[in-house]
Amino acid sequence: MERSVRNEVRKIYFSAAFCFGIIVFCTSDLLAQTGNAAFNFIDNPSQAKLAALGGVNITAGKDPLMFLSNPALLDSTVLQTPSFHYLNFPGGIQAATVGYTFEGPFRGIWGIGLQYMDYGRFEGFDPIGMPTGEFGANEFALVLGYSEGTEVFRYGGNVKLLGSVLESYQAYAVVFDFGVNYHHPELDLILGINARNVGFGLSTYLENQSLQMPSDLRLGGSFKPEYAPFRFHLSLRNLQNREVDFFIPNPSRGALEVGMADKLFRRAVFGVEILASEQLILRLGYNHLIRKEFETAAGAGAAGFSGGFAFRVKKFELSYARMFYNIPGGSNVFGISTAINEWRTF
Repeated sequence: MERSVRNEVRKIYFSAAFCFGIIVFCTSDLLAQTGNAAFNFIDNPSQAKLAALGGVNITAGKDPLMFLSNPALLDSTVLQTPSFHYLNFPGGIQAATVGYTFEGPFRGIWGIGLQYMDYGRFEGFDPIGMPTGEFGANEFALVLGYSEGTEVFRYGGNVKLLGSVLESYQAYAVVFDFGVNYHHPELDLILGINARNVGFGLSTYLENQSLQMPSDLRLGGSFKPEYAPFRFHLSLRNLQNREVDFFIPNPSRGALEVGMADKLFRRAVFGVEILASEQLILRLGYNHLIRKEFETAAGAGAAGFSGGFAFRVKKFELSYARMFYNIPGGSNVFGISTAINEWRTF
């Protein structure tokens, strides 16, 4: 009886925390374009499954790193599964993501992850143009997630320590994610809501500088028709923003240049998984915002499209994804994960 009461109290706490996050979105000044926010690296899809499905997804589970996108995706299917993913962007930018899931206190599922992005080395110059030597730039997010659920609902939260180091300038922040997913009891249908990066700065690059957090409100759904080897995904991002949505902000562009249909479409990300076999899954995605923002006079090419696969061989799962940003280039993500339980011989 006492244990049941404690479980109910925990559920109330999680529900209250999620509602608080939504209230923050509705009452605080979050209407500026997300491209102007600090710590935007946190939304770069640095794990293969997320990248292959278009870069935004809150309902594609059964992956040890997807809790970084939505903490409600932490479940028992990925217990004790370390995972490492590496991403390379054009221009020498590199990112690495590592994560691990485990059972811990409160009878839920825990996840710990680290996202790290290295922008490389740069030549420094003083105000009169004299060289001052090379300097580096990097950013990171240390994430702790927790999730538990009922028969049809799964809910969770992440706490993140964000850091950004640009030459001698540093900025740090603490932000939270809240997520709730609904699993249909009969259909292979998942619906989710996710409030991301709600928090505050600890320090800024310059004194008296105010940093906007890259907050985001997302809705999503996944559906697999019975007997069909396909799972379809639809995610809606940046729903708290009333203004026109730009991935790359440009003050010279006005809202009149983007029609209403295009404005809404920029918030949608589409994905599909092709379940070829138990060992092989193919993935495709489309992100209209990326396609429009990287379009040039020569056209957009494959910009906005993405694809990849996950292949299970023996005790390892190998994954790969490619996202196209413009005609000549894109990013590649390589990943590997394994379940520790499968290595045990006792």
